[in-house]
Amino acid sequence: MIEKDSERLRQRILRLTANGSNGVFPESLGDTKSFASLLETFVHLEFTEQEAIEHWGKILDNMDALSEKIGRRASVYLSLVDYFTNENHALNSPMLVEVHVFRQTERLAMIDGLTGIFNRRYMDLILRKEFNRCDRYGKALSICIIDIDDFKAVNDSRGHLFGDEVLREIASLIRGTLREEDILCRYGGEEFLLILPETDAEGAFTLAERIRNTVNAVPFFKDNGITFSGGTATYPSSAYDMISLLEAADRALYQAKFSGKDCIAEATEERRKFGRYPRSWDIVIYHEKETAPRTGLRTQNVSLGGLQFESATSFCVDSSMRFVFVSLDEGGRDVEIPGKITWVKKIGNKYLYGVSFLEAPREIEAKLDCCEHTLQEI
Repeated sequence: MIEKDSERLRQRILRLTANGSNGVFPESLGDTKSFASLLETFVHLEFTEQEAIEHWGKILDNMDALSEKIGRRASVYLSLVDYFTNENHALNSPMLVEVHVFRQTERLAMIDGLTGIFNRRYMDLILRKEFNRCDRYGKALSICIIDIDDFKAVNDSRGHLFGDEVLREIASLIRGTLREEDILCRYGGEEFLLILPETDAEGAFTLAERIRNTVNAVPFFKDNGITFSGGTATYPSSAYDMISLLEAADRALYQAKFSGKDCIAEATEERRKFGRYPRSWDIVIYHEKETAPRTGLRTQNVSLGGLQFESATSFCVDSSMRFVFVSLDEGGRDVEIPGKITWVKKIGNKYLYGVSFLEAPREIEAKLDCCEHTLQEI
């Protein structure tokens, strides 16, 4: 009975908003079943489903009361504004704007001004949406992070205007290679993210390789020595959630960089949470291009995916490092593992760093196997 009442309420809302004079986004509502989503479409406020149902009931009652007061039929839009400003007080200073103007403004907020492709803000929204959809229906979801090789050197030697042209040209080329359902976003700087719904690992790698080969064949890129490296990852084979999917693609990208650039690397098919080694190591750190090592440091929470360490020295996120693990056994062999700082937290006068390894888990395990054989699951 409650479900029937809810469906009747939903159908009434859809009927009232199907009219262009009443609706804010009439064509976008038909497939929307969530009352919270319907409400967010109109006023950009987030509510739980139960809260949204209660609000909609009051909004429609308010619409009937307003109609009686003004002597003509009040629109849902008028009732929404009146309800959320005068009764619910969730809105303080609503602005009246034509729908097409609002849509254009909203669209521009999602587009990267330089390349004309989707920006990081849209990427965060659509990646979560596609991940949830593929997870719900048991479909694969692949992503590919593309990074233009030595882009800083290109900017320094040819100038930023030429660098901008490179970004525009490569974005245009990639966009022309994708399927209609694929999504291209500017991830940041010289990095791009491809979101590939219902695409397995082989399909993602094949597409990335095709794009790379196309770039190498285009005279503009070939004549100017422009190449890129890429890292692909697939859910659920190489990740267990959206964050680990991005991290897996990022590790694969850096693996491609360490392999000489101008290539594509795949994330390994390792979806479980990495086990932690039940002990720590003394480590020596070589920070990016510095020749002098940083000593006197010790690992925390070492796993096949990365580690944590504490230092009084400030390092930037995304800094590349080489970590030399000092052997625990006398006469043993020290091992070196490349990594990248992914997060930092200030604790008193020191910094706690999170590091992602830039080699495959199997390679990490082989290097550390002589020191510790047993992993503890977390």
